Amino acid sequence: MRADKTTTRAVVAGLALLACIHLGHGAASQAEQPATTASAQEATSPDMAPAVESRADRVLRAMSEFLAGAKEYTFHADVTYDAVVDETQMIQYGGSAEVAVRRPGQLRAVYRGDERRSSVVIDGRTATILDQERNLYSVTELPDGREGLDAAMDHLFDTYGFSVPIADFVYADPYAALTGFVDSGFYVGLHAVDGTPCHHLAFSQDSIDWQIWIEDAPRPVPRKLVITYRDEPGAPQYTARMSRWDLQARLSSHYFDFEPPIGADEIEFMPLPADLPADNTEIDQ
Repeated sequence: MRADKTTTRAVVAGLALLACIHLGHGAASQAEQPATTASAQEATSPDMAPAVESRADRVLRAMSEFLAGAKEYTFHADVTYDAVVDETQMIQYGGSAEVAVRRPGQLRAVYRGDERRSSVVIDGRTATILDQERNLYSVTELPDGREGLDAAMDHLFDTYGFSVPIADFVYADPYAALTGFVDSGFYVGLHAVDGTPCHHLAFSQDSIDWQIWIEDAPRPVPRKLVITYRDEPGAPQYTARMSRWDLQARLSSHYFDFEPPIGADEIEFMPLPADLPADNTEIDQ
């Protein structure tokens, strides 16, 4: 999971999959929490972080392989995120997103929240972001020679500074996207999300902690994600609860076409300044 110092307020400013494009680490009881020293020694996969327990790794891999094999699907996400006001008061905002994916290169997400209503459409050739409240939209061409959502997500991040946490789930290899910067991880326990038993995993990396709940079922879909930005004042959190998974969606051929609303104005996508520090890719709302 990318670990840039993007505030949770900015994360949700755009979308909730494209979670919300700028789009505390849950403590287990002593009975539930495994002995991390012994379990860490079980980690044998060569591409696994040394301090990631083998059970957590297996569960995360199973989820990732399952999502990678889903060619067309939709899901709903309920999002909450913290914002620090006047450096003292923590305020929680929220919203929801409807997300549709057709591999290899199409995505549509519609976000409605406390601070913004917006949408993103990736059709395989372009990415379009619409601000529904201001009736403004921007279109960017995706790079030639690269196809798929991986290229689209990388282009948005590298060129425009868009950090997209939930987008890790739509990469061709979700496991690699999620664990690329992970330092440690462990299996917390079997805990329910909205009444559904889920494997609860916890991971840590340079500037964030993140937790994921994966459905304990033949279809191991993610049901909840919590990101804690440790280096931000007050350690704000971003939470997404995912539901209504349809893994046999049959969407129309035009579903990923973008049609500007009546009266909408197109504005320019502004790239990040070349000298902007890598840990300062926050976009002002």
